[in-house]
Amino acid sequence: MIRLNSGFTLIEIMVALAVLAISGIALLGNIGQATTDLTKLEDKVDALVLAEYTLNAVLLESSFPDLINDEQLVQRSGRDWRVKLTVSEMPREDVRRIDVMVSPQTTEVALGRGGYNTVILSGFKVDIY
Repeated sequence: MIRLNSGFTLIEIMVALAVLAISGIALLGNIGQATTDLTKLEDKVDALVLAEYTLNAVLLESSFPDLINDEQLVQRSGRDWRVKLTVSEMPREDVRRIDVMVSPQTTEVALGRGGYNTVILSGFKVDIY
């Protein structure tokens, strides 16, 4: 009697399902990590936009900036950010250094969302007149 094998055995199907399940679990782990990375990147972009805006606002003023050490609380994208602006002297009297530091509000750092999204930008303004 001739017998034709025209299908998979139960063992083969179970092995294939096990391999599929293991690869699915690994894929879900990667998706979770990508979501976390995306959230961190969005926070970093928000902090960078605030820092650039603050630095450019000082640079575009027509007057030469006075010495400043100021901190403000700004809300952007549903989060509170600390924006620290420091204008300091340089060895030349006609040059000012402008530092802007943007970081999440202290309570958010305590909750574990902060630390990675602090941005520091520096610029210089020269009094040419």
